[in-house]
Amino acid sequence: MEQLTVKEYADLRGISERHTRRLISCGDIKAEINFASKGYLIPLASIEPKLQKKYMRLHREKFPAIRQDKPVAVKGLEELSYEERKEASFWKDVLSEWREYRNHYSGSRKEADEKFTEYLEARFPDKKFSPRILQRQWKALQESGEGALIDRRGKHENHAKAIPDTVFDLFEYYYLDESQKSVKKCMELTELALKSEKPELLPLASSAAFARKIVKDIPVPVLQYYRHGEKAFKDKCAPYIERTYDDLNANDIWVCDNHTFDVFVNDGEHKKPVRVYLTGFLDVRSRKMVGWYVTMNPCSDATLMALRRGIERYGIPRRILSDNGREFLTFDIGGRGFRKSAKTQEHVAPTILENLGIEFRTALARNAKAKIIERAFRDIKEDFSKLFAGYTGGTVAERPERLKKTGKDAENFTLLPEFIRYVDTYIEGYFNTRPHNGSSMGGRTRNEVYAACLIEKRTATKEQLNLMMLRNTRMQKVQRNGVYLSLYDSKVWFNSLELSYSYQGEKVYFRYNPDDLSEVRIYDEKDRFLCTAGQIAKLGYFATKEEVSAAMKENRQLEKLVKRYKKAKDIQSEDAMALIMEEASRLMGSGEHLDPKILTPVQYNDVSRGLAAGSEDVEPIDYTQALERLAAMK
Repeated sequence: MEQLTVKEYADLRGISERHTRRLISCGDIKAEINFASKGYLIPLASIEPKLQKKYMRLHREKFPAIRQDKPVAVKGLEELSYEERKEASFWKDVLSEWREYRNHYSGSRKEADEKFTEYLEARFPDKKFSPRILQRQWKALQESGEGALIDRRGKHENHAKAIPDTVFDLFEYYYLDESQKSVKKCMELTELALKSEKPELLPLASSAAFARKIVKDIPVPVLQYYRHGEKAFKDKCAPYIERTYDDLNANDIWVCDNHTFDVFVNDGEHKKPVRVYLTGFLDVRSRKMVGWYVTMNPCSDATLMALRRGIERYGIPRRILSDNGREFLTFDIGGRGFRKSAKTQEHVAPTILENLGIEFRTALARNAKAKIIERAFRDIKEDFSKLFAGYTGGTVAERPERLKKTGKDAENFTLLPEFIRYVDTYIEGYFNTRPHNGSSMGGRTRNEVYAACLIEKRTATKEQLNLMMLRNTRMQKVQRNGVYLSLYDSKVWFNSLELSYSYQGEKVYFRYNPDDLSEVRIYDEKDRFLCTAGQIAKLGYFATKEEVSAAMKENRQLEKLVKRYKKAKDIQSEDAMALIMEEASRLMGSGEHLDPKILTPVQYNDVSRGLAAGSEDVEPIDYTQALERLAAMK
């Protein structure tokens, strides 16, 4: 840390050393005692900013950072601004005229230069001329070209900078952050960092100087990326691919997405204000809304409903583009897409889009520019949502003041069924029939462009659509009660006689219609149709006798089928016990053949009687009396 002696401070300020010591003793000047010299040392960082700058100017050798001399670079004509090119052209004409006057003047060159200078001053009174200036400009033109004729005073970088590069680099570290700290806060952090490491660079310039340098030196894309994030950078600064629609036909590509209506509606059932959603499919070529569905909750079923409406009326598209939402990447609709795990996946049945022959693509995450349906949703907000008393605005800033009074009472808002009718009428009769001035639209309506560009319409019968648009389940093993579908934390079981009898324990999946769960279609791991299964009704404890009898009758059918299995195979044979006894007799008849290599006799020794096993004096044991006593005890 740079420190000043009392004499240096007094000379810097123009006061006496005695007065300086008096200011130190009064506390007006911060100083430290130097025990070696028994005097005071004043920290440079503690004195007035003006005096600091004066001291650093007087001692430039100690502060190289405040002056970084660079050679003056002479710019070419292409690098000059319009005003600079105009100035260079002016001096070029003046010098050409001067040289010509000089060559034709009869007197000396000195006289010619003086007279031409007087002529220039009379002709251009707002400019300064002299023979020396003319000679210097001519030399610069000959040595460095037209760019050297520009007046560089105040434009070079040899003067001291208000904000040294080292300081601004540190400031940028704090400023270029998504927390979006203010300029003053970043200056405060910069000052704290410099106090311990490079106090000679303090004090900092003003906040206005930092703000000007931010605008001048930091590119806008850098500001967007580091302060507002990657998405803001891509949306506002990154170049985008401009596409043409002329090579597309109607139904080539449909793009789908969900939109939240900025409108409170009355749900009717709970009598509370709610916001509903629009699941829509837009034809890319014509920007026509071909299929849509209003739902309380965006989900895969709403997606299928909107898609089916579009297909039934306008045919099957060749390709569908969507974002990476769960309702579109459900395993049985479009597949898992980017959500697919890196681990080996189990068998997955063909998706609904594969059954329909539709190629499915997903847009890059957080890339709204890839889906033109986003612009359609903005039109819906402006032309439709803002017409309702329950309009909420897309942000807090857009929220109408009237909602503070009306927002809690659902009676003030449109009923949901009526709102859905409004949506259908608006899209069909207004949105699709308004002139469009977008690329390749030519001011025609969406309906007109769709009709003009419809080359092929791929269709399917209602029965075929019913089969192709059935939902799929994951693989599961057939259990005693068949197979099940999980709905709202409960299981709906499906079974049939053929399923229980022929496929119990095997892995299968089934396809179902969410609107009709009375029957499902069962498929194996190789996507082969096996059978159908009906829903099993659960019986309550107060079920009637007839209901219980019907359920027991279905259960007995499987038992009868199992009992008939052997009879159907015509399996006949001898009794199992007879077979075992016959084999046992055959094996006993062969007898046993024992041939030990060594025979070892084992004897008993009675120590108490002194008799050894094998002795001739041993009397036989009589158990008669013992048995009689035992019988008496019993």
